[in-house]
Formats: sequence, structure tokens, C-alpha cells
Amino acid sequence: MQEAHTTKSTTTEPSTPVTVKATDLKREWPSGFTLGPINFEAKAGETIAVFGKNGAGKSTFFQLLSGSIDRTDGDLKIFGSKMNPDASTLRRRVGYLPQESTLPEWTTADEILTYAAKLLELPNPDQMVEQQLKRWDALDWRHRPICKSSHGMQRRIGLAVSMIHDPDVLILDEPFNALDIVNGRTLQQAIKERSRHGKITLISIHTPLLAAEICPRAILIEAGKVSELTTWSSLSLTERSHLIETRFFGGGL
Repeated sequence: MQEAHTTKSTTTEPSTPVTVKATDLKREWPSGFTLGPINFEAKAGETIAVFGKNGAGKSTFFQLLSGSIDRTDGDLKIFGSKMNPDASTLRRRVGYLPQESTLPEWTTADEILTYAAKLLELPNPDQMVEQQLKRWDALDWRHRPICKSSHGMQRRIGLAVSMIHDPDVLILDEPFNALDIVNGRTLQQAIKERSRHGKITLISIHTPLLAAEICPRAILIEAGKVSELTTWSSLSLTERSHLIETRFFGGGL
């Protein structure tokens, strides 16, 4: 028994590879606001909550990770390659749902998803579109212009677009806004499924208890600085929720 125990204790499990790595990453704006410098890593399979007040820099952080904007300084690598607006092949491995809808108003869900599927060169694009419309309960709305759809439906179509290619890295900025209870549950299940398949998801959520339930890790963006909530993973769901409530309403962590 002792020999077996010794063998087990000295066997090193292969470490999970770092998929996203930011080193002294910085973005400066003419307004004077600066995000960073940021040092951040995310590994395969992680689901990470991103907390921060409006204007703290969450959207800038997400835009950098998605390649929507370029850095001012520092380094950002995803799968070992530099991420920037010109990294078209790399950007196809990332899905991004902005906080505000960027969908063209006079196009339909079917048209938008079909365009996305073909742009991403997905196999069986018609099948992929059908799957997403079904997943987000949007089949009956597929031919209606986006501007004629409810805010909740627009959010669901945005999720479909960001997830149609099953991206290795998914960035969701307030994805639960306007979702009903059924589609909210669909999103929760999709996020958990992504983690089981080794994919990374970063989510901005304003509901502490929801974040506590679906995110085993959490970071805080405050005045352009990113910090890790190091105790998060060891806390119960209630304690995680209380940690965030205390931070934003009680004056400290």
C-alpha cells in the first residue's frame, strides 16, 4: 500500500495549457482613460466572471481580447499567436457578444446567421443556422427584421451569432440582460458545456449569485486595473455573492 501511495503522489499530471495570455497589456484613449497594464492568463476550460462598474474598462478589455481594437502597449497572445484587428484567422476562434447590439437592423436573423456561417467558412452552414435558431427558440422569428424584434430576441440572435462557430474563446458582455427564464437556462447550460469541452468563457455579469453559480473564477476591473479575486474559488455560492455585494455596497473586499 505504501509503495502504491508513493507512486501516485510523485506522478505529475499534465498541466492545463494557457490559452489566453496578456503581458503588461495596455490601451490608452484620447479621453485620458487607460486600461492596464494588465497581466492575465486563462486556461482551457475556465469560465471567468468579470466584475466592474460601468466605465471601469470591462468593454475595452473585451474588445482587446476579441481583436476588435488594438493595444497601445504590451502583449496579448491567444493560442500563442498575437491578437490584434488584423489577425483574421485567430479572431475566428473567438466569439464576442458586445453589451450593446451591433446587429444590422433591417436584416433578419436568418440572413445574419447565414452570413456569419459562410464568413466563418463553416461546414453545412444551413444546418448550423438551423441549430442556432432552434437553440435560442427563434425559428418563428427567423424572417423578421431585427428592428421589429424584441430586445430579448435581439439578444438571443446576438448569442447565436457569437456562438455559431463554437468558438474556443467566448466573450459575453452582460449576456443575460433581457433573457427570459427559459433562454437564461439555455445559456447557463451552454456555458457549462463549453467548460466540459475545454473552452474558455469570460462573462460580465451584474448578478452576483448567478456569477457565483456558473463561474469558478472571478476577476475585478476597477479604474482600468485588473485584479484576481483570489479567494473566490474556495468560497460557497453564498459567500461568493456576499463578497461582491460587500465590494460594491459595503466598501471593501
